[in-house]
Amino acid sequence: MPVLKEKLGEKGYEELESFIVEKIKLHSVERDEFREVLSRLDIVEHDLADLKVEVRELRREMNERFDRMNESINERLDRMNESINERFDRMYERMTSLMKWTIGTLVLFGTIISILIAIGQFIK
Repeated sequence: MPVLKEKLGEKGYEELESFIVEKIKLHSVERDEFREVLSRLDIVEHDLADLKVEVRELRREMNERFDRMNESINERLDRMNESINERFDRMYERMTSLMKWTIGTLVLFGTIISILIAIGQFIK
């Protein structure tokens, strides 16, 4: 620093020194304040870690609930499909039975008509 004293003089050096000290005080943090900030940051970090754990737990719980809900919906859909399939099966059986009766009746009428036509030709 002797070079600065030579160049600036005693008064200039003292003014520069006071200016630098003021700037350092203006922009610096005291040790106690720095320690308080660090302790608060530790608290924030701890709280953030707790929040992460809670979020993970909530996600796990939500996934479990969605899985249960999906299973319930799938079971209901399966029951609905079975019920609808049973109804269609019964309708198919009824339609098949009615169709057989209709075809049987037509065959019977055809046979009767054929017999009547044959009788009519023999009578002539």
